Amino acid sequence: MRIGIDCRKFYDIFLNRGAGVERYTYHFVKTLLKQDENNEYVLFFYSDISPETIHKVKATNSRVKIVKIFRSTSRIPLVDSHFRFARCLKRENLDLTIFPANVIPLSYRRKSILVVHDLAIYLHPEWFPENQWFSTKILVPLSLRKAKTVVTVSHNTKKDLLEIFKINEEKVRVIYPGVVVKDNYIEEEKQKVLKKFDIRGDYILYLGTIEPRKNIKSLITAFSTYLFENEESKVTLVLAGIKGWKFQPIFKYLQNINHRLPKSQIKYVGKVSNRERNILLKNTQAFIFPSKYEGFGFPVLEAMAMKVPVVTSNNSSLREIAGEGAALLVDPEDANDIRRSIKKVLEDKLLKRQLVMAGEKRVEKFTWENSVAKFQTLIK
Repeated sequence: MRIGIDCRKFYDIFLNRGAGVERYTYHFVKTLLKQDENNEYVLFFYSDISPETIHKVKATNSRVKIVKIFRSTSRIPLVDSHFRFARCLKRENLDLTIFPANVIPLSYRRKSILVVHDLAIYLHPEWFPENQWFSTKILVPLSLRKAKTVVTVSHNTKKDLLEIFKINEEKVRVIYPGVVVKDNYIEEEKQKVLKKFDIRGDYILYLGTIEPRKNIKSLITAFSTYLFENEESKVTLVLAGIKGWKFQPIFKYLQNINHRLPKSQIKYVGKVSNRERNILLKNTQAFIFPSKYEGFGFPVLEAMAMKVPVVTSNNSSLREIAGEGAALLVDPEDANDIRRSIKKVLEDKLLKRQLVMAGEKRVEKFTWENSVAKFQTLIK
């Protein structure tokens, strides 16, 4: 078969550009190309993808054609994203096309597999920018109808999908993504990263976009309350990630809280590279991720893979992927619950060991090899 993959949302290893969906596509494509020795692939990238990233992808499989597409220069981006891109796809005479990022171009109607990651915008539109009606009312519903098969990254996302849309359940498949981390950094690299971000002593970590649905204000409240109750504590809360939608009130709140503390023990370090991300995860006392909703939640499993105890929310897919006993689950709407869990994970050494052991076992279920093997059963 001649299979196309929409790689316009793809993690750029050289530019460190892209988040959850982009990282999913990167690892999915690399593993699929490595495991599939029979089919021919055509990958569609934006033209500004780095040569280093293309080289990394092509090194896994020689039967790959790369098609580069210029980013939209039109006054009407819809034309480039949907009609011109669809013509590019059609020119390649594909037997099947995989769309790993929630949508299929409007004018493309050939056989396809669609991956759906997250339906938060339907459940909580207030968390997102306005004027999303075209995507939510037309593009996503039409993509779901056109797809031969719809893959969701969690059972929770499948449940949301079936509740929101009139779609045949038989065409929906749940396939968990895999988790990839590197943790064999030398001490010199570790110290270089900690020095760069001026992190001294013990810290707990949040890693993700700085936006309302990640519930960072509640995390700041919980942590600051813990510090007021434990004045001798020198632990720091480190927040790492790009600034997202409505980040300004979060930073204003952070600054106000830091001014009330004896010393600034809440630190925002900004966007981090892969190496910095891994080192920060590996060396934290605990990973705290009290998001209000996630389609999957890669950082939770990445922390488990790094042998780090996890505190996360008891909602959406987070409860599902955390499993039984592999994380402390909290009510994200209850800052006191988050505070109590931070206290437990910092002070109860036995609990910490239990969480680490359960997390190690849990993360073994999430490999890209298993994920792609299940996906390959759909390619026919």
